[in-house]
Amino acid sequence: MRTTVTGKRYWSWSALLVVLLLGTGLRFYRLDAQSFWNDEGNTARLVERTIPLIIAGAGGDIHPPGYYLLLHGWQKLAGNSEFALRSFSALAGILTVAVTAALGQKGGGRLTALGAAFGLACQPLAIYYSQEARMYALLGLLAALTLWAAAQFFDGERVALFWLWLTLSLGLYTHYAYAFVILGINMAFLGVWLSQRPLRWRVLRNWIFTQLLAAVTFLPWLPHLFNVASWRPPDLDPGGALQEMTYALLTGITLPAEEGGYLLPVAVLLLGLALWRRSRAPFIKWSAFLMSVLPLGLIAAGGIYRPAYLKFLLVSSAPLAVLLALPLSKCQRSELPRCSFSRCLIVLLLFGAWLPPQITALHNLYFEPQYARADYRGIAARIAARAGPRDGIILSAPNQWEVFTYYYQGALTVYPAPYHPTPEVADAWSDELLQAAHPRLFVLYWGDGESDPERRIERRLAERTYKIQESWVYDLRLAQYGTALLPESPEVQSAAQIGADIHLEGYSLAGQSTFTAGEIVPVTLFWRSDRSLDERLKVFIHLVGADGVPVAQTDAEPVGGLHSTDNWTGGERIIDRHGILLPPELPAGNYTLQTGLYRFSGERLSITRAGEPNGETLMLGEIMVNAE
Repeated sequence: MRTTVTGKRYWSWSALLVVLLLGTGLRFYRLDAQSFWNDEGNTARLVERTIPLIIAGAGGDIHPPGYYLLLHGWQKLAGNSEFALRSFSALAGILTVAVTAALGQKGGGRLTALGAAFGLACQPLAIYYSQEARMYALLGLLAALTLWAAAQFFDGERVALFWLWLTLSLGLYTHYAYAFVILGINMAFLGVWLSQRPLRWRVLRNWIFTQLLAAVTFLPWLPHLFNVASWRPPDLDPGGALQEMTYALLTGITLPAEEGGYLLPVAVLLLGLALWRRSRAPFIKWSAFLMSVLPLGLIAAGGIYRPAYLKFLLVSSAPLAVLLALPLSKCQRSELPRCSFSRCLIVLLLFGAWLPPQITALHNLYFEPQYARADYRGIAARIAARAGPRDGIILSAPNQWEVFTYYYQGALTVYPAPYHPTPEVADAWSDELLQAAHPRLFVLYWGDGESDPERRIERRLAERTYKIQESWVYDLRLAQYGTALLPESPEVQSAAQIGADIHLEGYSLAGQSTFTAGEIVPVTLFWRSDRSLDERLKVFIHLVGADGVPVAQTDAEPVGGLHSTDNWTGGERIIDRHGILLPPELPAGNYTLQTGLYRFSGERLSITRAGEPNGETLMLGEIMVNAE
């Protein structure tokens, strides 16, 4: 008999070790393959400071300082590389898997422990945030530890009183979403406590005392919480919140919902089995249930959802893994007389249904660019390779400073754009910027809908510089602008009609006709429409050689994309500035500028001059290019 028990323990521990190794591999795999994104850059810079400055910095942030203080100590040992800073979160994620196994063992036995640990080890949402230098993996760990300490306390372990106070305090100082954990375990405690006879008044008294002690511990930070509570981001979108959060918990944020849609009924079936069967640890079962559903329900009901808040669901990751694994408790050998083989097979098949979408979601996380974080590392390298010695860099929003300067160590001047600028501030700032006479400006736009909702800085740049191009790098927009004189009237009259209602009155090259390869050709087009338009059109400007092949070009909506043709009014004059970047290797010679308009379908509008058809391309004139 002893040999049998020892063998069971050996295989259980061996299987758990394999699961932990799997979870470790999935969290450390390609840990530094992606660049830090904005918030991670803020983390990297903040933890470099002294402890008093970290606390002061967190006071101006929307997060408490606990994670930053712990990471400050970690980076003293491990360094401040991407791998080093993210490895703290990866380690927290691995420890969460171990705690989840302990919760599963206490709540349902060996199979539940292995099932819960395996479920969390492979959970895409948990892995995603275990690879991020932010506090969310730690938040998930503290949620699991709090549930463990609370369960131990409920079972009469007196030392658990200290651990419960400690996890409550650390959780409060880690993230404000930890409130979901406190609410969940207290509701479960009250329900289970009321169901017991006789009522355990001493347990209730100690429970309340521990909660109050944690609240007193958090008291010094309470004023900062009140400041954060009044902040509401502008992009709250409660529509479809419950569905999006549910799928994020089940399949992560790197898988389209339709590919994992079948998991919702699977989860409901497992959840029903978990709640229907009597549990040997009802406090764990009901705490896990409430910690899983309360964040979803309260965020959706409160109308405070935005996709960025999916990371708050880390408080639910471990509890959900335990809850969904509870039906496995009836498939252990000791339970088989009460559970048919077919029922066990159904449970195992339901549990195994998670694997295909998880594998796809993890593949997307590791390899698919569309799910990658903002590539500040690549952008900094691109600017360093392409910029001239007198160019400048603008960061809009300004809180990109930390992450961009983490990667960019060059000599170019970096300008943080003002936050929520008034028209007067935007004018003054852009005037001062242009006085520096940078030939070219590289502008990083991120979250500008929040930092500059009226797009005043971008509008000033579109009006006072020549936009060369822009490209999206994941959720970052990198734009380039050239500077030159700003003519307010045409140097050359065109008198061309494009389509039925649009006229190109003329153009200007800012008084230049000779350029050097690598420079920017500043082209100003002067448009007028006979009537208000209801169609969006794009402007193309091509620079072509003698063979008619374009050697440089720009394609964009008018005025840097900020005054589209469907917003034009009859008789309005549109001053539209474009920059044509000449390739550095462009051979010397004469080149011709051409322009026109085309629909989003690619169809070009016909052109007439003096009542005569002029094709679909208007020749503006020639320029001379000298070799670099």
